[in-house]
Amino acid sequence: MRGAIRRFLLIGIAALCLSAVAPAVSDAATVRDYDLGRVKIADPSPQGPLPIRLWGAIGIPGGRGPHPLVIVVHGRHGDNCPKVPGQEIGFDWPCFPREQRNDLGMRHIVRALAARGIAAISPDLNGAYTVGWGADDDERRWPRIVDRTLKELAEQVNGGGKGFGFNLKNRIDLGTLGLLGHSRSGHNAVRLVRSRLRGPVAPSQAKAGLGRIDSLFLLAPVYEKVALPDVETAVVASGCDGDVPGEARRYLEGARRQTGRRRPVFQIKLAGANHNYFNSTLSDVGRDDGNFTPLRNCSKRERLKAGPQQSWIDKAVASFFDATLDGASKPSWMRPSRPEAGRLYGLPVIVDRLFP
Repeated sequence: MRGAIRRFLLIGIAALCLSAVAPAVSDAATVRDYDLGRVKIADPSPQGPLPIRLWGAIGIPGGRGPHPLVIVVHGRHGDNCPKVPGQEIGFDWPCFPREQRNDLGMRHIVRALAARGIAAISPDLNGAYTVGWGADDDERRWPRIVDRTLKELAEQVNGGGKGFGFNLKNRIDLGTLGLLGHSRSGHNAVRLVRSRLRGPVAPSQAKAGLGRIDSLFLLAPVYEKVALPDVETAVVASGCDGDVPGEARRYLEGARRQTGRRRPVFQIKLAGANHNYFNSTLSDVGRDDGNFTPLRNCSKRERLKAGPQQSWIDKAVASFFDATLDGASKPSWMRPSRPEAGRLYGLPVIVDRLFP
């Protein structure tokens, strides 16, 4: 008995000594909402610079890191700002106290990535999509808001600030980036990755999170004839998409016609999924666009509920970025030697792949 007690005390003392040399870091991933306050973004609108709020959700894995980073961006789903009296289409932007938080609707994906060992951030992009500040100009505003968010994040990663709710000193590898875009942000994500592939990347750019993006995940994306960049890409199409039916498929079709492409493209069509239910903010208010789909096998009874659809995308996204950014083994749907699956993560799918 005395020997057992003595061994227990020695183990405890050793643990205390080790913790004094190197403070322990929790292995549990943490997801938090952040709010860096109001700022203004340069904008050509006659109303002047665009007022936005730098807020969203961020997830940090356990362990010291540094961890790869995925930027998770919501689409154009409305901001809930009130109409301007006397104007047919005018809206009163900003409306922060009542704003529809589409960014927090992607929090489940942020959580899934952080649990897999990958840092993730979901910024509010409503300011890019508002029609309450002059003409609609998301292609110009969207990258400016994303870059401003990454600049703020980089300052705290490099300097040790806690404005995001964590001490981020050296916790994130800003030189290893992935990007996920839903809906209209799929189109804008393609444009951003393409722009960052032009020319060499200065070390200062990479340190600021403004370097090349290594892999891309498009979620029920809008297609506007912009070709995929030559990075490893996954495209998920909703089988019952009532918003942009058929557009996701066009990215893969375009990639097959590209000359000189070296990176693979994976397309998964998720049966019964609608356009909006990947975002929990939209599913919570019942924005089931599947009611408007012209596609077959998409009756209310046949469509997926929000929970299974979100759980499925969490698994697919985490597996893809774990393989492309963090060196994990590729899942079966990303391997050329494996047959194309009829079911994936428990749900029926159609998988199509391009290996150049």
